[in-house]
This record gives sequence, structure tokens and C-alpha cells, in this order.
Amino acid sequence: MDLIPFIRFTINSRYIARWIYGGLALFIPVLNFFSIGFLSRTSRLILVGGMGIATWQEKYETWIEGLKLLFVFILYNAIPFFMFSCGFFLTTLNSFTAFFGHLMIKGAIFVIFPICSFFLPFAFTIFAERTDFRDALEFEQILRGIREVLVEYIIGYAATIVAIYIALLFMHIPYLIGFLISSVLTYYALLLSAFYFTGLYRRTSLSMQRIPEEEPDTEEP
Repeated sequence: MDLIPFIRFTINSRYIARWIYGGLALFIPVLNFFSIGFLSRTSRLILVGGMGIATWQEKYETWIEGLKLLFVFILYNAIPFFMFSCGFFLTTLNSFTAFFGHLMIKGAIFVIFPICSFFLPFAFTIFAERTDFRDALEFEQILRGIREVLVEYIIGYAATIVAIYIALLFMHIPYLIGFLISSVLTYYALLLSAFYFTGLYRRTSLSMQRIPEEEPDTEEP
């Protein structure tokens, strides 16, 4: 996936500020639409050009794109969100229901949420490519594309979860310092994930920008 060259590209002094801005806004409500939209535009740029980072010139369009993507995330994770809400409600009633409430919360976070989010990387990339809300919800098509690159997809998904978990640990640093560091590192993990899964997506039958297979050289010497 040329991940190392992309990392070198993103930490170049000419481009590093672009994704840092997105990282600083990631955990701020409403402003984080800019961050999500920037990832989508970067994915679309990678689909066309192979490597690159979006700019912040079209701020309104970026914000709207991020808002639409947020609804995609919510719809895919409606079940764990519902379970979490019900579990939290049960914990507020009495000690008996609190036991089941804690079980529901843990099940929603550690089981249901990872399962439902498993399809999000390709749903995100489909939206970035086609900017169509409905196409990002075509579960059967997304599942078919995942099967074509299943091993790489699972590896990338697991690596993304681990990277985000490590980035969130920086929240334990006191005051605003930990919050800012964690926000930027989490966003960078998402940026690398977007690059990885966009490259993976281009290899599937879902992509409109599919990488053509190299033909064998049959020219006579």
C-alpha cells in the first residue's frame, strides 16, 4: 500500500499543518465535520492521483461532506449506540438492573461496535469516491468487496483499532495537553487508515478507479 512513502509525505513540512488542523478539531462537536470531510476529500484525491492530501480551500463543501459522513457512521452503528443507551439507562435504576446494564454497555463497546464498524472503511471510501449517501449503505456490495481482499482488510482494521486505542491513552496526560496530543494522533491514525483502505478499495471490483492489471510483456526481442 506504499504506507511508508505516504508517512514520509504527510510529515513533510509543506503538508503536516493540513492534517494537524483536522486533528485539533476532531473531538470538538460541529468543528469535527471539517476533520471528517477532509479525510473524505483526501481519500478521493488518493483514488485519482495515488498519493496526496486535500487542502482547506473549500471549507463549506468540506464541512457538508463531513456532516453527511457522520450520518453514515451513525447508521452503521445504530445498534451499538442503542445498546449503550439502554445499558446506561439500566445502570441508573437499581443494583439489579445495573448488573445487566453494565453487561450491555460492555457488549456494545467491545463486541457489537467493532462488528458493525468493520464495514465502515469501505463505506467511507465508496462515499468519498461517489459522494452518494445511498451507495455507502449498500451492505451487500461492500461485503462482496471486502471478501476480495479479506486478509489485508482484517489486518488493516485490527491495526487501525490498536493505533486509535494507543492514541486515546494519551488522554490520561493531565490538562489540555493530553487532549490535544490524543486528538492529533487519533486523526493521524485515521488518515493512515484512509490511505490504506483507499488503496485496498482500488483493487476490488467496487472501485470506479480500479488499478488495471499489468499485462505480460509479449514483445519479441
